[in-house]
Amino acid sequence: MILTNCTPFLKNLLKYISILLFWGCPLLCFSQYKLKDTTKFVTNNLPAYVYRLDQYKYKNIPVIDRKSIVSTLLREYYIDELVSGNETLSKDRYYALSHHLSAKTFNSLNNRDRFNYCMMTQEFYMQNCGSLGRFKSTGIYGAFYRSDLPLEYWSDRQLQFLHKNRKEIIGYVDQMWSDLKFIGDNTKDLLVELIMWEEIPNILQQIELSPQDNSLYSVLVQIMMRAKFTTFEASKIYEKIYGPESYIASQIAGTEENRTAIVDMAKKCYAELDVIPNYNVPIYVRQSRPSYSSDGLKEELVTRKKDWPIKKVQTPIFKIKL
Repeated sequence: MILTNCTPFLKNLLKYISILLFWGCPLLCFSQYKLKDTTKFVTNNLPAYVYRLDQYKYKNIPVIDRKSIVSTLLREYYIDELVSGNETLSKDRYYALSHHLSAKTFNSLNNRDRFNYCMMTQEFYMQNCGSLGRFKSTGIYGAFYRSDLPLEYWSDRQLQFLHKNRKEIIGYVDQMWSDLKFIGDNTKDLLVELIMWEEIPNILQQIELSPQDNSLYSVLVQIMMRAKFTTFEASKIYEKIYGPESYIASQIAGTEENRTAIVDMAKKCYAELDVIPNYNVPIYVRQSRPSYSSDGLKEELVTRKKDWPIKKVQTPIFKIKL
């Protein structure tokens, strides 16, 4: 009697198990197939992403070995999205180009790929959205941004890499320069960040091609200021931009007189520094830097400068969704 009464229950149980197996197995196989399909995703999307890099009008992306780092970005973006449970990947907005690499992947890159990554993806994000507008006017600025904003978008680990490998980075910039049709914002930031007085001849050559581009004069002004070039520090232009009566991110008019004076001082700066054996650029110390948003970071960036306030980043734990 007991066995007879249990028969309907067992039938229903077997029915539900069969349904679960019927729907569960395809899902399991589909998920595993998608994870295995990383190479196909990269191969299918690589041409469109590389083409996208050529469409940028505000920053420069190195040509040499660019496919290597784009492939890395696509691969890690694809896997992270799957692990996070995102089943629909948008292929239209090129999200992989702004995807932050994990610490493990970043540390595994060679220097060329790290440089390309830094020029392609800046990891620093401001909390205050919409406040990142670069100054654009007829003036020549002593800083590209307002006093409460950083010069660059690079994170601490990116900055540490760039400064630590300054000599090699200059070589990469030299290689990149011949391919440049314009000087992008990221290249201008890099020239100032690393105080690249070695690139003054290239900047002057670009000024000859675009004499009305005041941002190029701003680059020269900031390089000479950070290099503590005494001739510039004794000039009226320095007094107006950086003197005690000025304020951070002050400017001067982009007159022919000011432009000529800046070019002449830049030529003298290069001539003087070029003959100094083993010249080391001064260390430019920032007083403060706003905290950044951790959105998109998969692991905490552990390398930080002592003069910048530290903000703890919570590291999310991902599990593969099967």
